[in-house]
Amino acid sequence: MSRFMWPGAVRTVLLGSAVAASLLSGAGRASAKTLDVCPSGCPYTHIGPAIAAATSGDTIEVGRGTYAGGFVINVSLKLVGQGPDATIIRGGGSVITIGTFGTSSEPTVSIKGVTVTGGVARSSPESTPFVGQEGVYAMGGGVEIPPNAAFTGGATVTISNSEITGNRAAPTHTVPSGLPFPCGQCPFALAAGGGIDNWGTLTLTHTTVSNNRVGSASGLSTLASDAEGAGIMNHLNALTIDDSRVSDNRASATAPNGRFADSGGIFVERGPLSMNDSRVTGNSATLAASLPNSVDLLAIAGGMHIGSGASATINKTTFSENSVSMTNTVGNSFAVSGGLHTDLDVKVTNAVITNNTVRSATLPGSSGDAEGDSGGGEISGTITDTRYADNSVMVSSAAGRTVALAGAAIVGGSMTNSIVSDNDVRGYSPRGSVFVAGAGLIVAVSLELRNTTVSRNTGHARGLTGSAEGGGIFDSVAPTGPPEGPLKLTDSRVIRNMLSGSEGITLQGGGVFATSPVTQTRSVIAHNSPDQCYGC
Repeated sequence: MSRFMWPGAVRTVLLGSAVAASLLSGAGRASAKTLDVCPSGCPYTHIGPAIAAATSGDTIEVGRGTYAGGFVINVSLKLVGQGPDATIIRGGGSVITIGTFGTSSEPTVSIKGVTVTGGVARSSPESTPFVGQEGVYAMGGGVEIPPNAAFTGGATVTISNSEITGNRAAPTHTVPSGLPFPCGQCPFALAAGGGIDNWGTLTLTHTTVSNNRVGSASGLSTLASDAEGAGIMNHLNALTIDDSRVSDNRASATAPNGRFADSGGIFVERGPLSMNDSRVTGNSATLAASLPNSVDLLAIAGGMHIGSGASATINKTTFSENSVSMTNTVGNSFAVSGGLHTDLDVKVTNAVITNNTVRSATLPGSSGDAEGDSGGGEISGTITDTRYADNSVMVSSAAGRTVALAGAAIVGGSMTNSIVSDNDVRGYSPRGSVFVAGAGLIVAVSLELRNTTVSRNTGHARGLTGSAEGGGIFDSVAPTGPPEGPLKLTDSRVIRNMLSGSEGITLQGGGVFATSPVTQTRSVIAHNSPDQCYGC
């Protein structure tokens, strides 16, 4: 990494009682300079040439106007605009690339007061090294921060008071994935990081990442088998998001290649995440598949996905109006986690998780099953002062079985001083069976509720046969999962939850459904319908 050097030392030598002299050895560094860019009257009219003339520590001051993107920053510097409404950087394969793929050292860069828009990534620096061909990996439509030679990180970047908006990523080529396919091999191509693709260390402060598109949503191609992290894709190192908004980003994959849609807003694959005072709203992950059950398929995390290689602390953040959806015209359909999905224990405090949706359906022509769960999202860890409200799951199967679970969340760990209310789960199968469970919560591994209210959640099942279980909380064995439990209620309330169903549907546990003992301490299970607790 480039850095300022201060070689040299001051040595004072006394030559007798009356003579003194100073010897300065070494050389001082040159002073950092400011390079001005503006449409006219400045030394530079384009940002690229100013970057080429910059040295470590310089500042590039960019005036009002619209400037061409497509440049690379390989030196540590500050890029300062006049505000996102005034300084616009537009276009390029990636609008801004920071650092170089495979180098031994990467720069430290600060970007402030700009809009980054109009980027169209049809390939990325990782494509040829990873799969031997350009255009298979398409990442970083707005900002691309590639990995260093050791794959331990990349550039250190801070983006503040800026907007990353209206950028796209979609591949131009596929390679065989090695997976079986009715016509030979499942093609593979990845679209990710429509707004930002980050392999380095990234901090966002008072910044908006919005309206970025990856995969089929880009309008550029339908080749992507995998569409991930439409707003932000974080691969390796730390991601910090403060006082920022990630909104209205879209990740989608469609037939014939589409197999995975993951994270409309943010995908933190690895690295620690710290998120404060922020909003993840209106993002979506959509998979429209046409593949048999022998092929793995999944739509996951409309808002944010925190992977198994990451860790996370989330505080004072809202996840709202995000959606995940999947359809399949041949085989099964599976969609999970409308808002926030975590693969490991995280810490969440003072969060609002509301109005997120999960939709899963097998369409006419498919004999497969449909499953969907976790309107608010799957999460485990420590949850405090958080509200899950008005999230929903809707699942239907044209000819197979329907499983609809967890209007609010599949959750494990502890939930303290929180509210789970007005979430809804609905399952429909005109020709098969239906299983609806946990209109509020489903217990994952174990769960303790402390001073928490689970209320007014509703579950409805409509089909030839089936059951609806756990209007408030379901603590048992889901048809597609391992045994859950135990459930502990301390100073908590499970009230006014409701199950309903068509003729032939068995209703059990309007408040709680459990097949292992439920521990209750100063808690209430009351006013639920059709009953209070099955198995308590």
